[in-house]
Amino acid sequence: MIDIRGWLWFSLRIFIYSTILSIIVTGCICAFCIWYYWFVVRRRSRTEQEINTKLQNRSFSFHTLSFQISNSGIILLSIQISPLEKQLLELAQLNGRRYRISTLDIQDEQISIGFAKSNINLTIKHECLEQQSSQTKRTYFVHEYTFLWSTPSYRVRFDDKFHLNDTGYWYGGATQRTVYWPINQFVTKCQAMVPNDAYKNMFGSVCERYWLSSLGFALLVDPLAPLFVSMNKKHLQFISQYRTPYRQKEFLSHQFQYKFLQHVNMRDLHLTIINRYLGKPTNIPSPRMITEPIWSTWAQFKQNINTENILNYAEEIVRQDFPRSQICIDDDWTPHYGTLEFDRTKFPDPKELIKRLKELNFRVTFWIHPFVSCHTFKFIDYWRRGLLINMNILPILIDSLIERSRLLQLVFDDILANPVFQPVIFILKYIHQQFLPSLPGISLWWNGLAGVLDLTNQSTQDQYISDLERLQTKYDIDSFKFDAGEVNWLPTFGSFTNSSCLQTITDRLTSTTTPGIYPYLYAQLAHRVDRDNRLQEVRVGYRTQTLPMFVRIIDKDSHWSYKNGLRSLLPSIFNLSLLGYPFILPDMVGGNGYGLTISQTRLPQRDLYIRWLQLNVLLPAIQFSFPPWLYNDEQVIRIAHKCLRIRERFRAVLLSTAEECVQYGTPMIRPLWFYDPYDMKAQICDNEYMLGNDLLVAPVLEENVNELQIYLPQGKWRCIQTEHIYDGNQTHAYPVTIEDIPIFQRC
Repeated sequence: MIDIRGWLWFSLRIFIYSTILSIIVTGCICAFCIWYYWFVVRRRSRTEQEINTKLQNRSFSFHTLSFQISNSGIILLSIQISPLEKQLLELAQLNGRRYRISTLDIQDEQISIGFAKSNINLTIKHECLEQQSSQTKRTYFVHEYTFLWSTPSYRVRFDDKFHLNDTGYWYGGATQRTVYWPINQFVTKCQAMVPNDAYKNMFGSVCERYWLSSLGFALLVDPLAPLFVSMNKKHLQFISQYRTPYRQKEFLSHQFQYKFLQHVNMRDLHLTIINRYLGKPTNIPSPRMITEPIWSTWAQFKQNINTENILNYAEEIVRQDFPRSQICIDDDWTPHYGTLEFDRTKFPDPKELIKRLKELNFRVTFWIHPFVSCHTFKFIDYWRRGLLINMNILPILIDSLIERSRLLQLVFDDILANPVFQPVIFILKYIHQQFLPSLPGISLWWNGLAGVLDLTNQSTQDQYISDLERLQTKYDIDSFKFDAGEVNWLPTFGSFTNSSCLQTITDRLTSTTTPGIYPYLYAQLAHRVDRDNRLQEVRVGYRTQTLPMFVRIIDKDSHWSYKNGLRSLLPSIFNLSLLGYPFILPDMVGGNGYGLTISQTRLPQRDLYIRWLQLNVLLPAIQFSFPPWLYNDEQVIRIAHKCLRIRERFRAVLLSTAEECVQYGTPMIRPLWFYDPYDMKAQICDNEYMLGNDLLVAPVLEENVNELQIYLPQGKWRCIQTEHIYDGNQTHAYPVTIEDIPIFQRC
């Protein structure tokens, strides 16, 4: 018989002894670190300290920029907006860490500033770029300033702050859950500038390091840099530092580069950024996805899908005489996530189901993701073959502790650089690699615990594509909806097969050492799966503007407000368009209808659903899940048919505008200022949009509205409903009913 008390007493003693031993070991390590710092690092730093650390307070000009260096080390940056404006505008504060300036060298096209600490240097280069406007065909010139901070020590932190007040209206950055247009009112804590889940109050799933000002300024940060960004109503702050999630695997130097570009016309400046740096799509997605509705099972059925529900849904769409591009069968069609096989209790004969859907003129896509459930044999198989992200707990835990202590950083870096300790370091690395087993990284995503595909491993990509192609061939599936892919869903202590992420990428601008490599590779994989038909969709973007496929915005909630409701839809679309993603899938008409949890369904309010549908009328795509007939109201069905007839009427405009994206890099959906960049009312308008340069849509975005105040930019505009002609540069009172969609065509 087992002596329970004895075992408990033994366990208690083991715990006490282990705790005491841990305290002793930790104390010894701390004592060693203090001794090493005091007698080795500190003594060496005194002997190596710079002698000349003073530079007198001075000012100087450099093309359109003006610099003022204070005695504290802060560099105040001002700018001349145009040759006609003599007054300087305060733009930024550089060197927020106040490193002492020791040298200054000013040349015609370059400034070099040396700092006393850690051999820090700041180089500013100027270049005048000659460009041609795609709108006016005129030649114009852009000032390009390249700021490069550099130091041999990767522990050094750089801190530059740009002013938002008095520097115009600003646009760009990452997608958000609560969206403003322009973004001057946005406030966020300091966080890593990589694609994350906006539902977690992080930067969103499409994240680009690009900001544009209405005064003709643009900021473009190197995708390789370890960048953290914070915003309040006064400043946009850049902090470059190697700390979680940017884990530097080698003892390398730290470089932080960004470009500041200036041109008086912000539309032409934006197109310069797109065509010269970010890239434009190489083709358009499937034309049917643009002109005909996409139907999804998600919002209406959530995970409650089966053959009967899907066939009834599809047959009712046909019976109600609605056009259809494709149907997407969403979450929970597999027995376990990641198995890529049908759940036979829900789908006894999937091949017959897909055949029947195609007879109804639907193309068929399925929802997939990069997770493999821990409850499957496939999880074990993929881990054994090295296809999943592994956990590397000890090194990452050590890195996390060291980055929180300046003392540990100094001691650790000095030991790594000291030749005396190299044999010990080599032995420790060898023991870790050879004798400590790797464990599969576990992600807690919204559907439970799972492993995550390691897309830095080419074998993983090949295997996953092979599995998808097998699925397509076996069941005649057309394409896929690629969900997730954000950095926050990666395992906490995960490590990639290619640990430094130095992937060989076709476009050198997208080669990155940041965690952004994962969403980049995920989007690239999605493109590889369906290069020809281009029916796929993704929800992540990081330097993937060249891919010809739809990017879906964040799941919208079924309410009216800016907090991820109807009012946030247009700002979200404008932001994605500005970041270089013109083919935007605006998610479900009416929102996702979430209840208390995402698995519960609540039918959106009737008027909200109608206004949401009217807003979608000329967007790049329109997607239904809640069908109009769920409201048992003939008026709702009639309005839905009316919207789709308008969409069919402007079918040619939709397709030609999509082709312009490929040819010129212009967005499909444009804010009003894209038509007239100097119109200050257009610069802040967030409730109207333009399809191309000739169609303007002014949807109703608020409850119980009987009259709209519609602003029309310069020119003459004809209402397509009343045929009345309106003058531009004016705000017009426009009466509306629940059936009205104010659309204007330029005369």
